[in-house]
Amino acid sequence: MGAPARYRVTHETSYVYSAKVTSAHQLAHLKARDTTWQRVNYHRLDIEPNPSERAEGTDYFGNGVVRFMIDTPHELLRVTAESEVEVDSHAPDAAADSPPWEDALAAPGVWSPQADLDLEQYRLASPMVPVLPESGAYARESFSPGRPWLEAALELTRRIHAEFSYDPKATTVTTQVREVLEHKRGVCQDFAHLMLSCLRSLGLPARYVSGYVLNYVPEGKKRLSGADASHAWVAAHCPGLGWVAFDPTNGKLADLEFVTLGWGREFSDISPLSGVVLGGATQKLSVVVKVEPLAADKLPQGDTAA
Repeated sequence: MGAPARYRVTHETSYVYSAKVTSAHQLAHLKARDTTWQRVNYHRLDIEPNPSERAEGTDYFGNGVVRFMIDTPHELLRVTAESEVEVDSHAPDAAADSPPWEDALAAPGVWSPQADLDLEQYRLASPMVPVLPESGAYARESFSPGRPWLEAALELTRRIHAEFSYDPKATTVTTQVREVLEHKRGVCQDFAHLMLSCLRSLGLPARYVSGYVLNYVPEGKKRLSGADASHAWVAAHCPGLGWVAFDPTNGKLADLEFVTLGWGREFSDISPLSGVVLGGATQKLSVVVKVEPLAADKLPQGDTAA
């Protein structure tokens, strides 16, 4: 294994209100997750105005969360997360051997009880990721009988990248998978939800991953779609390989240039910042993300074509 990539990630979210709101209750998923391939060396979360209540913990999926309340009138809410992380290479080689994809359909009892529970919850439909005949039909173009799991999943990833257009104006956070399939346009959240629907429609366990992708552009290459913002991709489970991450927005395996915040069934489980405010004002949202390599010799040199 080579040296890890090291990054400083800054994520600033601002809400500017047209008039003072009297209070706010918020839930933040803004701390990168410690995993077997990723280590969080430093994290700080600054909130303006200063909350009257603040508590840290973990959610159902094991992601770090901060719950806070502001009970003073305010016209601006600014939440700034800064983290330093190390990421090891963890993606399999694209040509690695894998079992026939049908092996991932094994009935409960093949793995340990806890592993069974973890996998089964990611086979099921969720509000934003329905199990659809259309999704299953689209997936089966890649998942032919007996085809190796990794080969099929990677082809599906690349097909979504090739056949769907990245268009930030085409969808909203509530756009349904069926609409994305019909119009073939969207952003990373839409393409992750689509791929999840495809895999789950075949009975394959797959989860939504939230995080960031490095805006690193080697000479002659295109920048990754989704850079300079929160990004989303998919992790699917294969017997023997475990969880493997795929980025359908960019048509590739997710590896060194991806920083993982957390995961769940869909976007709503791991939204970076969500909550309610009390007041009649309208709001303007601004999000600024920066992913900065901490050493030039640690830059990932893999395929970055978007």
